[in-house]
Amino acid sequence: MHWSLFILAGMGLVLAHALKLPGTGSRSTSITAFLLGLFVTAVAVKSLAAANGIGRTTDFDRFVNAAVIEATQDDAPLVVFTGASYSRNGIDPERLTLALRERGYPHRVVNLSIEAASILERDAHLQQFIKLSDRMPDVIFVEVARDFDARAAYMFGNSKFNVRAIEQFDLANSVWTSFGILGGACDGAKGCLMDSAYLGLHATLNFLNVGLIGGGEPAADIEAVPAYDPQVEARAKSQPDLALKSNPVSVFQGPQWVRSFRYQQQRRLAGQGVRQVAYYQPPTLDPSARAYLDGLCAGEFIEHACISPNDPILMEQLNGDHWFDPSHLLDSGTAIYNRWLVDEIIASEILEPAA
Repeated sequence: MHWSLFILAGMGLVLAHALKLPGTGSRSTSITAFLLGLFVTAVAVKSLAAANGIGRTTDFDRFVNAAVIEATQDDAPLVVFTGASYSRNGIDPERLTLALRERGYPHRVVNLSIEAASILERDAHLQQFIKLSDRMPDVIFVEVARDFDARAAYMFGNSKFNVRAIEQFDLANSVWTSFGILGGACDGAKGCLMDSAYLGLHATLNFLNVGLIGGGEPAADIEAVPAYDPQVEARAKSQPDLALKSNPVSVFQGPQWVRSFRYQQQRRLAGQGVRQVAYYQPPTLDPSARAYLDGLCAGEFIEHACISPNDPILMEQLNGDHWFDPSHLLDSGTAIYNRWLVDEIIASEILEPAA
């Protein structure tokens, strides 16, 4: 535990003591005083922690630290992929960097992906990467998947009350998630009710700094671990012949909540100096999931570079023992996908070749 956390804890005790009432009063007055003291103490502890660069440590922080080390090796323009487990298994930054440079593009690829990461959590850690590396990416590829668009509080279906779940539901992310739930981005009426309840609990735990004092670390003390997680042995049986099947594609927009967030994210990143924001999804055996991104590429993302894996040539190459499970690639599949992806990136003309 970092020594400064003891100071933060001490500040909390001092504030709690200073704000207590000198005498007895009505029950409502006591409750009001308690809540005021709790609020001031929580804000003070959070502010002091932020000023010292201390946050709840998760695997995502470890991945960010590794990405910072990679990004600061030289001044090559950066291509950052932000995604969930699809990208953690499917985006090999070393392969992609080497392949791009062999084709005359000086860029360095960075993978910022972790399983079950919503677009909100990924955006927060993208900003963390930009701040710590003091580098502005040239191009940012944002992973899009139907499951994350359709459920604003996707984390609650994967895990609850862990450090990552508590960390991501700060005020801003709680507002966006509420917007999604109110818009029906959850699993029916019961699912929306449950997600609302879990959101309230996680937002409260975030505000009260649960896990911050006991498990917090400054960024410089966090271990660096690469995000790419190559797999060589399948964990579940797959039907690789599904790669040859396809669903009809319709042109459409994503749900209102995530479409609004993506629009604001685009404007914010452009204002920070990011030249291009693009969209992609690694392959999956589910034809409807591939068709989902196809529809977005032709609709919501029509003015952006958008790379869908719903390509018969690619999927035919992946019709074999290249699947970790029906939704994720083995390393052999990643090699196939990344070769194809480099061709698609170059064809999109989103990158500027070396002078």
